[in-house]
Amino acid sequence: MKRIEDIGEFKLIERLARFLPSTPTVVEGIGDDCAVVRLFGHQLMVTSDLSVENTHFRRDYAHPEEIGWKVAASSLSDIAAMGGTPLFALTSLSCPSDTPIIFLEQMYQGISNLLSRYGVVVIGGDTTRSPELISIDVTVFGEVSGNRFLRRRGAQIGDLLTVTGFLGESAAGLDALRHGRDAHQLKEEHLRPKPRILEGLWLSGRPQVHAMLDISDGLYQDAGHLAKPGRLGINVDPSRLPLSDAFKDYCERWDLDPIDTALSGGEDYELLFATDSGECTQIMHAFRQEFRTPITVIGEFTDAWTGVRIQGQKREGGGYNHFMHGPEDRRDAGE
Repeated sequence: MKRIEDIGEFKLIERLARFLPSTPTVVEGIGDDCAVVRLFGHQLMVTSDLSVENTHFRRDYAHPEEIGWKVAASSLSDIAAMGGTPLFALTSLSCPSDTPIIFLEQMYQGISNLLSRYGVVVIGGDTTRSPELISIDVTVFGEVSGNRFLRRRGAQIGDLLTVTGFLGESAAGLDALRHGRDAHQLKEEHLRPKPRILEGLWLSGRPQVHAMLDISDGLYQDAGHLAKPGRLGINVDPSRLPLSDAFKDYCERWDLDPIDTALSGGEDYELLFATDSGECTQIMHAFRQEFRTPITVIGEFTDAWTGVRIQGQKREGGGYNHFMHGPEDRRDAGE
């Protein structure tokens, strides 16, 4: 009998989805960052993200306000990944009966602190008791602006693979937290990620951008989600990966491979997208005029193979996959 650990997160989703019906009002169903449904002449985005203690966060690594912030950021980033505007949220909490109330109050303050930056209002949710650990789910509702949103599918042969921001900082920040090292900027990137809501909204309004997602499970793995729908390949140039000075200094000091960390670290919550090669320079120039967020071309889509390669070479592993990792590989477990 097969177990979940034999097939992993994405195969599990594919198998379970076969049992779930759909309707014509569903514009985009299971398989992307958000679902999109048609309601009273409008297109509504819906996403849900569950965070579990000792898998996604640890109480001894972060202040409860930081935990709440990060939980909310994960869901908001899904809206950003499809170029939507977040509107409302539901929160569902499971925790032991002996959980200190002040901890939960501070955690919800963190949720509110981030959501309020984007005008998102919490309108309800649920609470229940769990035997040991805290779990919290944030469901966000958003709207499609201008009747266009970006899916994971849509990349074309010759498109350029482009990314916002810097890579690997969250993974390095987690490493610093695990080992008690001094790296304030990197820890901040891990504990207080910045969902690229405005950037995603701007990119979704450009027809030259063909597909997009956010980097949550690692650049290498997530890039594969852009290649797979069109049975395309992606060639990533590691020399072009955007790496901050703080990240490079940390990797050098503590003997981490910066390229490997940037490719597989995860939880960057930057936007990764496919851009028309003939229009990319213009898009990047206009983007830089609008935002301070860096933007970088790091690869190209091809039909020479399927899947992601690094300078044309296959790479083993690279990315986070629930159910297929041991405790030592959990994002925040640090065990």
